[in-house]
Amino acid sequence: MAGLTLFAAVVFCVGINWGLPSRKVDPFLFGSHPVWSGTQIDRLAPQENANLGADVDANPIANRDVPVVLNDTDSKRAEIVRRYRLFSYQPDEMITFKSLSRIRQFNGDPRLYQYGGLWIYPVGAMLKAASIVHLVDLRADRVYYLDHPEAFGRFYIVARMYVVLWGLVGVWAVFWITKRLSNDVIVASTAAICYALMPVVVNMAHEAKPHLPGAVLELLAIIAATKFVETKRWKWALISGALCGAAFGMVLSALLGFVVLLIMVLLVEAKWSKRIGVLVASIAIGFGVYAMTNPFVVKHLLTDPAMLKSNLGNSSAMYQAPFSARGFGNALNLIGDGATPVLAIVGVCGIVCLIRRGSALAWLLLAASVMVLVQFVLLATGKPGEYARFAILPDIVLAIAAVVLMGKIREVPLRVGGLLSLCLITGVWGAGYVWHFMRDSVDRSTRIIAAERLADYKSVRTIALDSEPAPYCFPPANLFDLKIVLTPVNHQPPAGADLHITTVDTVGPKSIDSPIEYWIRPRLFSTPISWAAKPYRVTFLKGIGG
Repeated sequence: MAGLTLFAAVVFCVGINWGLPSRKVDPFLFGSHPVWSGTQIDRLAPQENANLGADVDANPIANRDVPVVLNDTDSKRAEIVRRYRLFSYQPDEMITFKSLSRIRQFNGDPRLYQYGGLWIYPVGAMLKAASIVHLVDLRADRVYYLDHPEAFGRFYIVARMYVVLWGLVGVWAVFWITKRLSNDVIVASTAAICYALMPVVVNMAHEAKPHLPGAVLELLAIIAATKFVETKRWKWALISGALCGAAFGMVLSALLGFVVLLIMVLLVEAKWSKRIGVLVASIAIGFGVYAMTNPFVVKHLLTDPAMLKSNLGNSSAMYQAPFSARGFGNALNLIGDGATPVLAIVGVCGIVCLIRRGSALAWLLLAASVMVLVQFVLLATGKPGEYARFAILPDIVLAIAAVVLMGKIREVPLRVGGLLSLCLITGVWGAGYVWHFMRDSVDRSTRIIAAERLADYKSVRTIALDSEPAPYCFPPANLFDLKIVLTPVNHQPPAGADLHITTVDTVGPKSIDSPIEYWIRPRLFSTPISWAAKPYRVTFLKGIGG
């Protein structure tokens, strides 16, 4: 276990400082214009509405049916610069710090409820502890961080380390589950290695988001439920309930994990009166843990539902896409991207074998995964690569099933070869993600390379984007000499626009045409579910007065 934990720690921590805010973007954003100080940026940028949820856009663009110029005033420019000074390359990481920045103002209310209190409060505590030992500079001074974005960037590392710690607990959980299913230490070790190398796990271990911790807590709940079925001791049922509540208290999507408690009481051999009592008690414990770690959700539910609606509006929008055949195909692709196609395919065969075996542990794993998987497939229509994070639990279960299946091969050479092949194949996919995180952890990151190449298009004066400029979706560009236009939803290129297509890579030879679809495609290891080394598409408009 020490060796496996150390191996996983290396995988999870290499490149953990990827995509952090930096003053290196200033020459690209300001060009020949004097660089603004933090005081100027804070004064010019629009102030945020404190009554909104932490993940709600404070200054949304109301009309997306017409083109909108995004940088025609100093106020708009300052808002863009503020993003590049404070945001990371991952679009959702900043909301944790927006929540924490106002938590004292609102007497402990995080105003961020899709990420639970078991995520928000420990991250805040870790930041405070890191400041005590002078690892971070923690102060209630936004202007300071606008002047020193590198200091703010250390906050991201601290929050990511919280995820890493839970990821390491997941190594033990996967080892325990696989050893119980296979009764073989080598097979269990192989599963732990595959877990640590899976793209979805590597990716989530490098992001300050609660989905990996939530999945690990669900695995722990399954372990406790298995022990209850085997021993019939109430304490394990209550522990399982508490862990389900903790997973829910970590991230809202883990609510589906409560199905573990239902399957647990169906599998145990006991009178129905005892089963119902255990189910009620374990569910009550679970929701009690959630309420303890998220007291303001309960408070707002009873006294101020509008606050919950404001915060959960963004999340609910994600769950409105209708099921379609295309969505089903997208779900399969994202599961393959997250678990690797080999682990996914072999894992499906392995699950069939686990079902035939019929152990309590196998049924609990299957039930928890199926619930998540059904929701994942139903809502997958039109979802981007990052949506793969919601299938992290089924991906882990597929990896366990694949390794257990290989471990059942009787011929020793074939068994060893199969287990080794799973490790190596998973490692190739996982190495691509580690490599891209490393590429974005150096001074000349992929965004800086993109900015350099974007600046080479000297004759272009108008750029059309389909989202507002931010470090996660657009390389820093000159806000004073270029006109940046937000295109209408479902727009078509305007008549007379001079549009061509070219490809510009961040690795390999640089080619400059007179384009005007601009792509950056990392050619070494594809990482479709990651924000590291993300490709861009920028449309240059010529022939229409710009």
